[in-house]
Amino acid sequence: MKISSQGLPEAYRATVQQYLEFEAREGLKLSPEAIRRFLSQKKVKGMGEYSPASIAFRKTAIFQAIKRMTFDSRIRASLTEESKNIKVAKIDRAIHAEKILSEEEIERLISRTLTLKAKGWSKGNKRERYSLIIETLAVTGLRISEMINIRLKDCKRINRIVYMTVMGKGRKPRRVFIPEKLFDKIQLEFCSEEFLFTSIRGNKYNRAMIYQDIRDLGRRILRRDVNPHQFRHLFATREIKKRGSVKAVQLYLGHASSAITEQMYNHDEITPEDLFS
Repeated sequence: MKISSQGLPEAYRATVQQYLEFEAREGLKLSPEAIRRFLSQKKVKGMGEYSPASIAFRKTAIFQAIKRMTFDSRIRASLTEESKNIKVAKIDRAIHAEKILSEEEIERLISRTLTLKAKGWSKGNKRERYSLIIETLAVTGLRISEMINIRLKDCKRINRIVYMTVMGKGRKPRRVFIPEKLFDKIQLEFCSEEFLFTSIRGNKYNRAMIYQDIRDLGRRILRRDVNPHQFRHLFATREIKKRGSVKAVQLYLGHASSAITEQMYNHDEITPEDLFS
């Protein structure tokens, strides 16, 4: 019995392919023990070991692929139980305050990206595109995979606001909003026919490429590592503080439960300044 990456979300496919290569290399067949051995492997790229969060993600990718192999509810239930028996380290989901970008830092990223003269950034309208990508992520709190999959047909104008239907984790649709003015800027710069955001060549964006480019911008402009998820962190922190409602923010972000949102974005913690000032 073989699993396949076909039909899986893009983020899971690479992990499933790595597992299949591991099976072939080690002469193994699909089994809980084979999965355990795969999850204990060191990083495929780079040095060291995977973090608990990465191991949990890799485990989920494999079991999502296994579930797609059969429609038999009894087998699916059995696979779910097998999944629970493969233990991974508990994840600290809390996003600590020092990891959150400030509003000023995001404004600096948006404005200085437009005038960046570094190698590779003056090609076509790349600077204008990335300035709009960062602004969109900051305004919506979208995951990068959700943003690059937005289709023009899923965008509706109502009273100077554009309502966008996005497909979140677990194939769960939800709505996010952006100002009509920002939407018009995006359409003008990207000139897309199907997806709202496309590369200079008119192709659908690669998630890893956007991560790499935003990290490069962060290092050049802010002198710190930045990733697209940090814009989501700021959005969540800001909106919880503004509304005092974790539930509303949980639904907007597409988290499975408000407990997850609370655990990640409750910044009521002791800081070094509290202790040593």
